[in-house]
Order: sequence, then structure tokens, then C-alpha cells
Amino acid sequence: MNKRLDEALARVKALPEDRQGEVAELLFDFLEPGNVVAIHLTPAQVAEIERGLADSEPYASDAEVRALFQRLTK
Repeated sequence: MNKRLDEALARVKALPEDRQGEVAELLFDFLEPGNVVAIHLTPAQVAEIERGLADSEPYASDAEVRALFQRLTK
């Protein structure tokens, strides 16, 4: 089993039983084929996304993005 998944499951097992049930429901929803989980954003989050979309300047050049991916995938 993946070490991160092992850690996450250990933390879930330490939760109260009702919280464990909530996590189980979320996990089952995530694993359901074709299920799209709704994401609810606050008005502040929506505004931040809209500000980012309105900015026509790229945050990084193609070369900068390639360099980052090369560094992170070594």
C-alpha cells in the first residue's frame, strides 16, 4: 500500500466513529465511476478565480514551466 495512503488511513482510524463514517462516504463518492463531486466555492474564492482568469499575462513562460517539470520529475 502507498505510504501516504497508509498514513491517511491511520489518521482516519484515530477519528471519532461519526467522522470516520463521513470520510468513508467521501471516499466512496470519489471512487464511484463517473461520479462528479460537486465543489462549493466561497464568493471570495470565485472572485479570486475570476481575477486570475481576467489576467491575460502568463504567470510563467513555456521554458520556465518545462524547467519546473524537469526539476520536479527527477
